[in-house]
Amino acid sequence: MSTESDIRVHIIIEREDSHSWNAFVESNPCSTPYHLWEFGQALSSTYGYERYYLLARNDDEVVGVFPLIHIRSRLFGNRLLSLPFCEYGGPLVSSNFGDLAQTAEGLFEEVLTIASSLNIDCIEIRNPSLHGELLENEGCHVVRRYVTFEIDLSREKEHLWRSLDKKTRNSTRKAMKSELNVYEVSQEDDLKEYFLLYLKTQNRHGSPPHDFKLFRNLFRLNAENSMKILIAEYCAKPIAGAIVFHNKRNIYWWGGVSDPKFRHLNATDILLWKIIEWGHESGFAGLNLGRTRYGTGIYHFKKGWGGIEIPLVDFVYHAESKDASTPDPSEGKYQFLTKLWSRLPVCISRRLGPRIIKQVGL
Repeated sequence: MSTESDIRVHIIIEREDSHSWNAFVESNPCSTPYHLWEFGQALSSTYGYERYYLLARNDDEVVGVFPLIHIRSRLFGNRLLSLPFCEYGGPLVSSNFGDLAQTAEGLFEEVLTIASSLNIDCIEIRNPSLHGELLENEGCHVVRRYVTFEIDLSREKEHLWRSLDKKTRNSTRKAMKSELNVYEVSQEDDLKEYFLLYLKTQNRHGSPPHDFKLFRNLFRLNAENSMKILIAEYCAKPIAGAIVFHNKRNIYWWGGVSDPKFRHLNATDILLWKIIEWGHESGFAGLNLGRTRYGTGIYHFKKGWGGIEIPLVDFVYHAESKDASTPDPSEGKYQFLTKLWSRLPVCISRRLGPRIIKQVGL
């Protein structure tokens, strides 16, 4: 497709132009690690998703990208997501190009063309950096369900420590005195230790787990450049873990897991403090603690780390004459399923969980 300013939008197939894609993403100040080619490739390799990664060019210059993943589900509808299993996505547009709005419009017009051909129910765009009014002008409506906290890592280490609330400082001190050993995962065998903790955590929360293949694919594709995994062990037994993604500017908390039998050791606290120390010493600008619902237990835990609370704003486009809604875990029917799922043996949830979470895409 083309517009009056010779903007051409095409879909990247396989690894064609993936280097151009990543070069643009890495140079864009609004990008996240989730926008990189490898994150979508890991999702597609694990669950067989079709990807629609749109690249906009003005002559030979890349001026915009828009990553989308197609999820078909009898339960949750036929959707395009940007992006599943994280809190960020949407189009990235070059600020150097003269007409930002026209580039964004060209990308979204191509999205609508794809949506029509696939008989899509809705398009979900997670907390895009693009000005919201541009998406609202295209017919999207705003959904506010989550918040995040952003910690300024450019401050002095002593300031970072003092910014923790009293309860968090005390629990972190306790963890420091608990003879915990923290190490970074450097091989797939260690990744399995994280996954076993992850299964226990998901079961405790009543949430279906991902397939181990997702963690393996993410590790193989991202470990060297944009992914870090830490595990805390006590008496040589892994008891907690954390996964973060990062780009040149910021760190993004993606997952924390723990063994409830060792909750009293506060291992998650020391993992998070280790990440803050590493981020500060490595020159990162900030740490994003991931999405959470206001007022929940995890909300109050994250609030104690001295970050700034920031609302996350998603945009949803509903196809004409279709009554579709995005899955909302706070709804009563999902609360019932959560309680039911938490009672399943881990061996069963491990087998059934990937089939369900693949369709949800949260």
